Amino acid sequence: MKKIITLLLAVIMTLSLVACGDETKNEAVSDKETAFDVAKEAYGKIDAAYEITEKFGSDVYNAWLAGIYDKDEVLDDGVGYLASELSLSESEIIAGVELFLSEAGEETEMLTKSSANLYFKYMEESLFSFCIVIVSLSYEANGKIEEAQTALDSAKNSMKKMSEKYSDYEHYPKLKEYYTSTKAFLDFCKEPNCSFEQAKTTINDYRNTIRNCVSDLDYIFED
Repeated sequence: MKKIITLLLAVIMTLSLVACGDETKNEAVSDKETAFDVAKEAYGKIDAAYEITEKFGSDVYNAWLAGIYDKDEVLDDGVGYLASELSLSESEIIAGVELFLSEAGEETEMLTKSSANLYFKYMEESLFSFCIVIVSLSYEANGKIEEAQTALDSAKNSMKKMSEKYSDYEHYPKLKEYYTSTKAFLDFCKEPNCSFEQAKTTINDYRNTIRNCVSDLDYIFED
């Protein structure tokens, strides 16, 4: 009888160990899947923010270029010319001029294209700076800056969750680099306090860094 009881206990202990092993294995798989899901969610949000930021950067650069080298065209039809060179519409640029006037403390009725163009003429002595400011305010007025920032904030929350629970996730460092580079690029576009040549170099540096991040991450998180 004692031998039977001993045998039964041995079998029970063996089964318990197997069950614990399976449970541990399942938990590991579950953690890995959850880490991937959190990372993929963050990646999607950063992607959305970068799509806006990349256009923003292009528009800042092209507006700067127009303000320096196409001065006559901008003075003749600032709204129309910028709209032809940028990803912004005429109505978005007019909204940017309206926001500029509002922040300057001027009360104005809704501007027309012609009345908005007058302000490009008024700012002739600092035309390229005015063009850059209007681009930034246009992105603020159309909600794109807020949209990009909201996406980055959501990604930040996911990144924080990863750092707390899955800090050893293999793609976390590259994902973090993608996030920080996109955020820095967006901040730069809002206030590019530098020379034109420095802006050109800075924009290209951000693009190259982010391109490398995306090339490493895209195949991992692609649908």
